Amino acid sequence: MRPLPYVAVFTVLLGLLLVVGAAVASAQSNPEQTFLGGGGMIRGNVYGFNMWDELVPIEWATVTAANSRYSFVAYTGGGGTYEMFVPMGVYNVTVAPPGYKAYSISVTVGDGSSSSINFYLEQSGVPVPEFQPAAFSIVLFVALASVLLAKRTTTRRHRHSK
Repeated sequence: MRPLPYVAVFTVLLGLLLVVGAAVASAQSNPEQTFLGGGGMIRGNVYGFNMWDELVPIEWATVTAANSRYSFVAYTGGGGTYEMFVPMGVYNVTVAPPGYKAYSISVTVGDGSSSSINFYLEQSGVPVPEFQPAAFSIVLFVALASVLLAKRTTTRRHRHSK
């Protein structure tokens, strides 16, 4: 039995790395936050109108709650929901997902309070890029590895046929 060519082993390892990386990237941590003086929850949903004017939940939108002292970030999950615990104070809550107009609202958070803020966003008309810059290098690397593997296989077949 012949040992696997190094390119095949490399390709399998790269595939495993991409699968593990995707699993780690999709995991979201939800750390416990404690502040002196208490605080409250800000939660809600983010919806947007799609190209058929249907109201749909927006996933992976960034929701920021900020004031002069603190800045907190949450990301919408499945169904467009978000949730964050913040210290008492007045916050400017902003959502600005790609392809939609940003929207902000002011909210006062008291000790033990729970504020529900739903956002209904309009499309911005700005095209959303399909490829993230980091993904381009991965696609380029996989394409290069595939071409090298194909060239090596063709070269070996050509040598054996002589």
